[in-house]
Amino acid sequence: MRTVLLVLVAIVAWTLSPPPAFAKPFFSDGYLGLTQEELRAKLGPPNKVRTMTAALRIYIYYSFEEWEHVLREQLPDAVGEDVYLYVRDKTNVRYSFQYAVEKKPNSDTPALIVKLVEVEFLSPDPLTGSVEGPVAVPLAVPLVKLPTLVPEFRPSLADDAPAYRSNLFVILVQNEVSQEARRLIKDRHRDEYDWSLSYRLYTAEVLPSRLSLNDTMNRLEIAVDSMQLIKDHHKLTHEAMTNPYSARAASLPPSPEPPQKMIPKPRYAP
Repeated sequence: MRTVLLVLVAIVAWTLSPPPAFAKPFFSDGYLGLTQEELRAKLGPPNKVRTMTAALRIYIYYSFEEWEHVLREQLPDAVGEDVYLYVRDKTNVRYSFQYAVEKKPNSDTPALIVKLVEVEFLSPDPLTGSVEGPVAVPLAVPLVKLPTLVPEFRPSLADDAPAYRSNLFVILVQNEVSQEARRLIKDRHRDEYDWSLSYRLYTAEVLPSRLSLNDTMNRLEIAVDSMQLIKDHHKLTHEAMTNPYSARAASLPPSPEPPQKMIPKPRYAP
C-alpha cells in the first residue's frame, strides 16, 4: 500500500511540475548555443539529416529514421546536420544546423551544440518539382525579402553597423556580444576578442562594389564573428562597406556600370 501511495505521489508531482525550460541561446537568433536535443524539442524532428562528402558543398541526405536507428552508430565520427524544409512566400527555404562537439563531464557521450545555421533558397526541379537532392539549384533572392523569408534574420539598420565584403560573401556584424559564444570558436585568437552575432550573405554572382536591397543572395549563414579580429587580421581579404540595410545605403546613387570592353576586330591581310 505504501509503495502504491509513493508512486501516486510521484505521478502527481510530475504532472504538476512545470515543463523543463530551454537553455538560453547565445544570441537573439534563438539557435546558436542550443544543444541538439533542445533544438529538436523546439522545432521537432528534422526532415532530413545530411553529411558532407569529400567534394565541397556536396551532401548525402538521409531520412531522420535511417540516421537515428542505423547510420548514427555506423558512422560514429560523422556529425550529421539537421535539415528542415519550409515554404515561405512561395519560396523553398532550407535550414541546416551544424554542430560543435563538446565534452560533457562524467560522460562518454559528447554534447552537440549549434554553431552555425545555414539557410538556402532553392529552385524546384522543373520536372519533378522537388528541391531535395545532393545538388540543389540555388534561387536568387533580393536582400529586401530576406527578413520575410528568414524571420531570425534581423539586421541592424544603423548607418555605422559594421559590414564587410570579400570576393565570396558579405558579413554583417551585429551589436550583440556573448561571452558564451567563445565555446563555438576554434580560432587561436578566441580569448583575445569579443564575439558577436553575424550574418554572412553569399551570392552566385559577382558582388558589386556597393549593395542595395535590390541585389540578390542565394544563401545566408547565421554565425559568430569578431569585428576587431577582422580589422586586425583580415584587412587584405575583407573590405569595409556601407551597411546595405541602413538609410545611408538607400540614399547613395546606384553603382556605376562597369565599362564595357570592346571585342577587338581581327586584321586581315590585304
